[in-house]
Amino acid sequence: MMVTGKKHEAAAAPSGAKLDLSHVSKVFRGGQGVHDISLSLEPEMIHGLIGANGSGKSTLLSLIAGQRFADSGLITYGGDHVNEHAAALSQICLVKTYERSWENYSLKEIFKFASIFYPHWDEQLASELMDKFQLKGSKNYQQLSRGGQSMTGIIKGLASRAPLTLLDEPVIGLDASMREIFYRTLLEDYSNNPRTFVVTTHLIEEAENLFERMVYIKRGRVAFQGPVEDFAANAVYASGPATVLEKLLGDVRVLHSERLGGKLLLALEDLSGPAERRMLQDQGVELSPVPLQKLFVYLTLRDAENSQGGGNR
Repeated sequence: MMVTGKKHEAAAAPSGAKLDLSHVSKVFRGGQGVHDISLSLEPEMIHGLIGANGSGKSTLLSLIAGQRFADSGLITYGGDHVNEHAAALSQICLVKTYERSWENYSLKEIFKFASIFYPHWDEQLASELMDKFQLKGSKNYQQLSRGGQSMTGIIKGLASRAPLTLLDEPVIGLDASMREIFYRTLLEDYSNNPRTFVVTTHLIEEAENLFERMVYIKRGRVAFQGPVEDFAANAVYASGPATVLEKLLGDVRVLHSERLGGKLLLALEDLSGPAERRMLQDQGVELSPVPLQKLFVYLTLRDAENSQGGGNR
């Protein structure tokens, strides 16, 4: 299957280009949006961007891609302000959960437009992925299933070969086998053509092996940024006699609790250190890691309970 459009030679993306955000805010009616975000994304890594629905992830990605203007703060990529330098924008590819601007176009036309905009566009990869996902260039975007629309976005993101590629919930509507194809394809392409990816997803258990670093957004603010292993390092399951663990039930560090007969199972964050862990273990409490997906669920449920209403786009 051929994807028509401008043909590019394989061009190396700028190495070492870094994304920096300094005190970036974008506030919508009711206080929704992102607030005073400062972060730097190391180049040539796969970053996970996680947070509850409405936490501000999509808004943040659209700001990075220059598709929205921040109310305040500065966003630079490779030292260039993303809203003022066309060259910087051509190095950033945002794949949205749904591309409304594509509704009246065929896939052949969509990829032709993409090949003109992205200077590193890989036509051969786009053709291979269309075959792999069993998509036809003559199909209209609106005629596709939700999964087919996600596949179209994935092809745009990967074939763009943009040095900074932003994938917003790329696997919505894909069945398990197609999601596995996506994960494998992304890792293979990343290995052969290192660049910076930012991926949002709620299927963290499936995607966590992709992520090298993680950003956790909580009600429009960065609550964590760093290596994936550090995110869950201080969260543990504590399972043991209810008489021992009941005294912790009112502790703000308790994310989840289950009573199992005469035992309690608590998910705890930020244990104060080895001494507290040893004290619990000496009283018959077993400590074990909290899987990343479970930790994410517990944190977002707590955030929702603590929220005073309203959200972030």
